[in-house]
Amino acid sequence: MSQQKTQIPPHTHCKVCGKAIPVGKTYCSNECRESEIKSQQRAKRLSRIYTIFFIALLIIIIIMTAFTPKR
Repeated sequence: MSQQKTQIPPHTHCKVCGKAIPVGKTYCSNECRESEIKSQQRAKRLSRIYTIFFIALLIIIIIMTAFTPKR
């Protein structure tokens, strides 16, 4: 029983779908590239919303603490 070695050509994988692509490329198609850009924009927007929410919450806590009557 002889075993044949198959040579896999140098390649990388698409960041979005994982398909094998030539070395030097990042995406297999424009659809994958656009999908990645939209995903990054969504993540950036969500991060900004969380940051604003937590800053607002911190300000509210500070104001409530400052105006709470002391015993």
